This record gives sequence, structure tokens and C-alpha cells, in this order.
Amino acid sequence: MPNASALAGSALGAAFASTPVGYGDLSSSFVGASAAAFSDASLWIGGGRGAAFGAGQLMGGGLGDPFVGGVGFGPGGHGGPFGGPFAGGLGCAGTFDASTGRVECAAETHNGITVTRSAAYADASGAAQQAFDSLTTNRVDLQTSESGTVTYDRAADSSGHAGGPHGWGHGRGDVGRLLGDTATILTATTTVSAKSERTTSGLASGSTQRTVAGASSGTESTTGTSSRGAFTASRTFADTTSNLVIPVRTATDTAPPLPKSGTVIRVVDATLTYTGQTPVTLSRREVVTYDGTSTITVTITENGTTKTCTRTLPRGALTCQ
Repeated sequence: MPNASALAGSALGAAFASTPVGYGDLSSSFVGASAAAFSDASLWIGGGRGAAFGAGQLMGGGLGDPFVGGVGFGPGGHGGPFGGPFAGGLGCAGTFDASTGRVECAAETHNGITVTRSAAYADASGAAQQAFDSLTTNRVDLQTSESGTVTYDRAADSSGHAGGPHGWGHGRGDVGRLLGDTATILTATTTVSAKSERTTSGLASGSTQRTVAGASSGTESTTGTSSRGAFTASRTFADTTSNLVIPVRTATDTAPPLPKSGTVIRVVDATLTYTGQTPVTLSRREVVTYDGTSTITVTITENGTTKTCTRTLPRGALTCQ
């Protein structure tokens, strides 16, 4: 049977390397794939040894580009981090609901995951708008939710893939392996449920800075069978963005402005249980603090042990004490 210490170190570590399927459709600090782009490699139980989570990494694919000064502004100062499509472009024509003051997209279902989106727009005076306007819209409140179920059957889904068998987790380690263990997945059913809300202000033409606040949360639960027997695996994801302030790029700036203040808190909890065995759990919390310099502080607490790290923006390595 699986060794508990080995699972805690290598197997559950893979849970930090990705996000739940479809989490990329939400507004969060994590980097995830959309439901439309989903492949079985997105699911954490497909990580295998090749998806082990490294000591110098941030969870969920790292911090998204808007959080690290990795998104430039377009002509005239439009777009940019949390501007234009990053803040309010729903990707649909949408229908304005006067009773809620929100523009709502029709629900979309991809690969078994249903995604719903809506946004509330307001100008600088606080007056509601029926559509996003790149010049006058100053505040956007974007809400997104997703839910659905994805299934895998090794006998039915393991053939016909170019370059080799189409196993669970193809391309991210040993094909069809469970986490960092040597067990092979035979069948699995994964259910996801997640939501997010993000409010961005300072978007109107002439604004000197943008302020962002938001939160996301989600659960991913899997039951299945493997060469070692039946198992259950689950993850919970959450993040909170508070008072993230980013200056609007000026004509003299030679690079996209970096956030000058704010905090992002990211949390992931994972559990794996083989039938008849003691559950193995792993938890991690990352607190990212911006102080207006090119260096962010990242305080990481993993299973009760805390360390302090720094990272140079936009794409420097994470250095921990």
C-alpha cells in the first residue's frame, strides 16, 4: 500500500502545481486553463512525478501577469493590467438586466464544465452603464462561476492519441499515474465548483491609477479506482486581493508600471485517501505584499511551517530564507 510520507511529499505536492479544471475562467491571481482549453493534463491527479511542485514556485501556475507588471498598456493608455478585457470585457454581447444592474452572458458549457459571467459597469460619477465603454467606464464588478463534472475511463479513453496513449495526465509525467505515486488510474470522476468576484476602479480616461479588490474560491473532488484500489482526492482553492493599486502608464514610462501597494492571499488545501488508509493532507498559504518597489515579499506557510521569501518583479526567481 502507499507510503504516507512519500505521498505527502511528492504526490500531494503535485496539487500545488496546477489549478482545478476551468479555474482560468475565473478572476483570480492563479494561472489556470479555461474550461474550453481543458485537457486531462489539467487535473491534479494526473501530475505524476513530472509535475512535482518545486521549492521556488508559487502555487497554481504562479502569479498572473497583471499582478507582476507583465501586462502593457495599449495606445492612448487603454487596456493594461485589469483594464479593458482584463477587467470588464465579458467576451459576449451580453444582456443588461435592469433589475440587477448587471450585464449577463449566456451560460457556456465546455467539456462538462458550465461557466456563467456577469458584470456591473459604472462611470466616474457612479452611474450604472449598460455596456463597457473604454473611455467612460470607471468601475467594473465582474462575477464568474463554474460547475460541472469530468470523467475518465482508461479502457475507453486510452487510444487514438497522437504520439502515444491518451492516459490521464498525458504530457505531465508518467501517463495515467496517480499523483507522485506509481498507481495507475483506471477510472475517475472529478466534480468542480468555483466562483469569483473582482472590482476594478480607476478605468476611465484620465485616471492616474487603478485599484483592484476581489476573491475567488473553489473545490475539486475526485473519486476513482486505481491499480492500488479505490481512492478519493480533493482540493480547495481560494485567493483574496486587497487594495492592489497600479499606476496608469505615462508617456515617460519605459516599462509597464508595477503595483505600488496591496496584498494577495492565496490558499490551497489537498487531501488524498486510499480506501482503508489514513488520509494524507497538505496545506499551503501564500501572502504576497507589495510596497511600491520592484521587490515583493511572499510569506509562505506550509503545513504549519512559515518562511519569508522575496521576488523581483516582473519575473524574478523566488528567494526564500
